[in-house]
Amino acid sequence: MTDLIPILLVAALASLVGASAAGIGAALASTRSGHAAAAVGGIEVTLSTPRQALLSRVATGALVAGFGLLLLALVLRTAVAGHAPWSNLHEFSLAFAAALLGTYLALARSYPIGGLAPLACLLAAGLVAFGLSLDDRVDPLVPALQQPFLLTIHVGSAVVAYAVAGVAFLAAASEIAQRGAADRVPGLPAASTARAVGHRAVLIAFPILTVAIALGSVWANLAWRSYWSNDPKELAAAATWLVFGAYLHVAARRDRWERLAPWLIVLGFAGVLFTYIGAGLFFVGEHSYAAP
Repeated sequence: MTDLIPILLVAALASLVGASAAGIGAALASTRSGHAAAAVGGIEVTLSTPRQALLSRVATGALVAGFGLLLLALVLRTAVAGHAPWSNLHEFSLAFAAALLGTYLALARSYPIGGLAPLACLLAAGLVAFGLSLDDRVDPLVPALQQPFLLTIHVGSAVVAYAVAGVAFLAAASEIAQRGAADRVPGLPAASTARAVGHRAVLIAFPILTVAIALGSVWANLAWRSYWSNDPKELAAAATWLVFGAYLHVAARRDRWERLAPWLIVLGFAGVLFTYIGAGLFFVGEHSYAAP
C-alpha cells in the first residue's frame, strides 16, 4: 500500500499539469477565434469552437482525475499512518492541494469560473510537487501531536481555511488583471464575477481560520502549558487573520478604499504561504516539528 501512494501522487501531478495545459490551450484558442459571441435570451455569451470545447472538457476531466487521485492517496496515507493525513509538511501539502481543488469545484458549481481552473491546477500541482520533494516516511507522532481529535480538527481546519483562501487569491488576481484590462483578458472570469467569488471565499475562509487559531491555542495549552507563546507560526497566523479581517472591512466600503480589497486578499494569501512554509522552515519555534 505504501508503494502505491507515490504512484498515485505522481499520477495526480501529471493530471494537474495536463489540466492546466489544456485549460491554457482553450484560453489561447479563444483568443485566436476572436471571441465569437451571440445573444441568447438577451444575454451575450461567448461561443466555443470545437477545439475550445474539447480542450475545456479535457481540462475538466484531468482536474477531476487529479482531485480523485489525491483523495485516494490521502485515504491510503490515513490507513497506513493511523491518523489524519496532515501531521507533517509532506502530508499537509497534499491535503492542501486536494482541499484547494475541492473548493474550486464546489464554487464552480455556483459561479462561471472555468477560467480559474488552469490556475487552480497550477497552484495545486505546485503544492503536490513540493510535497513530493519532502520526506514521506510515516514516523510515530511526537508527544505534542498525540491528540487525535485536535490533530484532526485543528490542522484540518487550517487545511480548509488555507485552501479556500487559495481560491480567493486566484479570484482576486483575476479581478486585478481584468480591471486593469477592462475585462479583455481571455479565459479569465469577468472582474465582477471574480470579485464575487473572492468575497464568498473569504467569507468562508475567515471563520474557519478563526476556529483553527482558537483550537490551536487550546492545544498549545495542553501540550506546552501556554495558550500563546509568540511562536513564529502563531504570529504569522495572527497576522494573516488580521489581513483578512482588514479585507472584510475594506470590501464593505464604497469609496476609493474598495479597490484595495483584492490586493488585501493577495497579501492575505501571501501570509498563508508564509505561515504554511516559511514560519516552520526558516524560524525555530514550537511548530518546528512539522519541518522535514
